[in-house]
Amino acid sequence: MKKITLFLLAAGLLLASSCSNDALDIKNQNAYSDATYFKTATQFNEAVIATYSVFLHQGMYSRDWYFLFDLLGNDAERDAPLLGDLLQLHDYSYGTTQQQITSLWGSLYRMIYRANLVIDKAGQWSPELPEEITKKNQYLAEAHFLKGFAEFQLVALWGRVPLRPDYFSSTAYAAPRATIAEGWEVVEADLKAAIEGLPLTYASADLGRATQGAAIALLGKAYLYQKKYALASTELEKLTKAPFAYALNPNFDNQFSESNGTSPETVFDIPHKWVDAATGQQTYYFGGQEAWGGLATHSGRAQEYGWNDWRNVFISNAAVQAFTYLDEEGESYTDPRAKLTFYGDAASGGDTDFCQTCPASKITPLPSYAANSPNGGPFPYPFEAAGYRWRKYENYEVVEQFGGPQSNINSQVIRFADVLLLLAESYIQQSNMEAGLQLINQVRARVNAFPYTQLGNQTEAMKLLMRERQLELCGEQSRWFDLNRWGIAKQTINPEKQAAIGSQPLTDKYLLLPIPEAEKLTNSAVASDIADDWN
Repeated sequence: MKKITLFLLAAGLLLASSCSNDALDIKNQNAYSDATYFKTATQFNEAVIATYSVFLHQGMYSRDWYFLFDLLGNDAERDAPLLGDLLQLHDYSYGTTQQQITSLWGSLYRMIYRANLVIDKAGQWSPELPEEITKKNQYLAEAHFLKGFAEFQLVALWGRVPLRPDYFSSTAYAAPRATIAEGWEVVEADLKAAIEGLPLTYASADLGRATQGAAIALLGKAYLYQKKYALASTELEKLTKAPFAYALNPNFDNQFSESNGTSPETVFDIPHKWVDAATGQQTYYFGGQEAWGGLATHSGRAQEYGWNDWRNVFISNAAVQAFTYLDEEGESYTDPRAKLTFYGDAASGGDTDFCQTCPASKITPLPSYAANSPNGGPFPYPFEAAGYRWRKYENYEVVEQFGGPQSNINSQVIRFADVLLLLAESYIQQSNMEAGLQLINQVRARVNAFPYTQLGNQTEAMKLLMRERQLELCGEQSRWFDLNRWGIAKQTINPEKQAAIGSQPLTDKYLLLPIPEAEKLTNSAVASDIADDWN
């Protein structure tokens, strides 16, 4: 029987080998590749959403981004609970293996890779239905915006970086570093392509996607960074008139609350709506974005910055002091935005109470600040024990403690006040002081700050503009970028650090971020083109 079985098996194999190859070449209908999967609008939308999702990856807006640039820009100071690699950002002692910088580099190139995939595959799609043709143009434009955003950050932070202009180049290991000018060229090209296809607005179900206004704002910002002031003002002016309807939020505080997703001031933001506690994990931002994290999209900023929670950082003394300055009569003046930015004492202008609508305290043992308020808030802010602490992006007016890193407050990437100040800067650099004055006063009027009657000469006007950006955008990860592009990072931050920690740690090499060690190990073209093992 054994011989018969072996014979039949051998015969079967011979028969099979004599059959047509077509009969054996059966495709697995459950297996897909990038060449076979993308065929419908739904599938292309999935690819676009996957590109947006990188905003929540490590190095980005779920956690690392705000630590990186608030610490580097000295808007924030470390507190005792801050540990590990984040400490290196505080005193500029990091190297080429720093975790958050490495993660940021990887996430930005991941965004470019995914955007290039959309551009390549959607570019080959030939829909016939009018609504699908519209969707194709939108998806291509969104991909160009996201690619342009990532390229912008890479050039601004690292200078000369490898460019990945298309899907094929995204998969190549060795890619040489381009010049800074070449980097800005691809930023401009991608954002111009985005402007052509992006809609002005979206239905409520699609809020958070990039609009034409967002692409125009980022292009104008790119021009400003390159000192192309006339081009910058041409782009940014568009956002101040029809068909755009941007406006300053009448309530500054609300721009950093859970309702900010529908604000007329928001040009582009990162939605952080907590999806479902049963399927999303609060700690997903420690590495579980596309693995064990579930459907989480929230930010940990409020919990990690919160004075009554993890208190990893606090607002720097330098930032606090900036809110008190001389008015046009030479008298000391405290800017109204102080009370909306940080908790502190009356002398600093910071908010001196919290929990305006909180119920009775549930903390055991009862904290001293609640001892005289048994029925709930407001509670006096415990300045003597806590010092100056962040209020912006916190929810301490409605909750006493967060109970977990699950903030729903959207991260502001570009808002209209930022646009107005960028436009004012472009006017000042073109010696149009009157136009710059009107825009600065427009931003100040929202918080009832006194209006300037004149800006002085160009140097004086820029000093006022720089302070206005510092106060308006404090704690929004803008200052490191601003100080660097103005060329005053060292001369500004080192005296601030000297007063705070007794040293001046910011040297020239730290003005550009280091090329990560991981990139040097995999990209030989970059490894051979780095000065002093840094950049």
